[in-house]
Amino acid sequence: MRFGSVEFFKVLIKTVLAILFFLPLAAAVVFGVLFARNSAKLSEVETRIESVEDENRRLQLVTDMLVKDKAGTIEAFDTIFAKSGIAYEDFVAYIYGKESLDAQGFYDAMSKAGLSDKEIVALAASKNTVSGESLYEIMSKNGVSDKDIITIIANKSGGKIDDYYEILKQCGLSDDDIVAYINKKNPQTTPPASSTPPQSSSTPESSSSTDEPSSTVPDNTSEPQGEYAALYEDMYVSEPPEYVREENVIYLTFDDGPSNHTYSILSYLKENNVKATFFVVPDRSEECAATLRAIANDGHAIGVHSASHEYEKIYASVEAFLDDFYEAWDIIRSATGISTEIFRFPGGSNNDFNEDTRDAIIAEMSRRGFRFFDWNVDSYDVTGATWTQMYNSIPMDVRGNYRSIVLMHDSPNRQNTVWVLEDIIKVLKDEGYKFDKINSDTKPVQFIGPFA
Repeated sequence: MRFGSVEFFKVLIKTVLAILFFLPLAAAVVFGVLFARNSAKLSEVETRIESVEDENRRLQLVTDMLVKDKAGTIEAFDTIFAKSGIAYEDFVAYIYGKESLDAQGFYDAMSKAGLSDKEIVALAASKNTVSGESLYEIMSKNGVSDKDIITIIANKSGGKIDDYYEILKQCGLSDDDIVAYINKKNPQTTPPASSTPPQSSSTPESSSSTDEPSSTVPDNTSEPQGEYAALYEDMYVSEPPEYVREENVIYLTFDDGPSNHTYSILSYLKENNVKATFFVVPDRSEECAATLRAIANDGHAIGVHSASHEYEKIYASVEAFLDDFYEAWDIIRSATGISTEIFRFPGGSNNDFNEDTRDAIIAEMSRRGFRFFDWNVDSYDVTGATWTQMYNSIPMDVRGNYRSIVLMHDSPNRQNTVWVLEDIIKVLKDEGYKFDKINSDTKPVQFIGPFA
């Protein structure tokens, strides 16, 4: 075949056409393989999202059913939960929130759920609808010590002091000890006439963890009472004798909940055997109370964030801060029996809204025994950080700290926080870090204040 001949040009044209045909075909095959891989990853992510959404819808549905059923029996609740597939500890949380319970029914339900007598004691400490006398009889039959039963009665926020005096006497307590317990229960109420000897200085041991029921009021008689001492006289907690500063420990903290993501966060934490801390913005709805109990029943710490989260209102004065704080603190106490000792300032301890009142608020809250916690690792989820940004930045910031308190948010528009949580936990566990909740003896991280 001679160059420039007709045959030559025929072959050349066929070759060019073949190239033009097969090149797009090859490109299509390559892009098809890449697209298939990406589609598989996308499908996995979508399945994960649907799983989270389905779980939240299912839990919300059952929550709505149960909180509206005020007159249902324990057995009826048990049947509903058996059909729902929700963990039995959630059943415990909702039973605990029922408005009317006889002591025996309460004890039977808790025992069936696998709770020990000691755990039932802790739950009963704030259950106003369980009478002290009935509870004493049940606990005694089941081997609970008189000391634990007395502690329940002293912590109960319902009922009259006179109703408990004879029970305490039967337990072998002296009048001095009874007066100490009664003053612990209600410092504003005068004890019965038959129990008015000088007050004993002995008080029960305080709880060592922020997620144990506690209503201990520290003895501040040796300290000068502040100008706000007359406000919320029951809002005092005890400080630990010393603080712990553990190396390579990560404290995951979630602000602004409960939200529609709370149960998903709890699920991921449980799957990875991690305890965390929730600084909440609670309300007095039954749904909120049930979620707070679910947090507490899973062994996490609960702290006050705010009742309103309205900066200008909260920081207008010390009195305004105490009003807002007490509302949130009392909601937590009523729902869970926990008199939490920890809190986080909305916006952190050093913000543009509290400059004029900050020092006075810190002084008053410290006088009452409360500790506040800022953070040294920010997820930036509140400013819209993506999954990738949080996955990269949080471990990097943790590596630069002796210990880390990580700021995250449990709020409706923080879906990325839920998605990245498990991945961050796995990465940091693989690097040898430990996770814990904030306990009563955890040394605070503060921008400003006594631990700054």
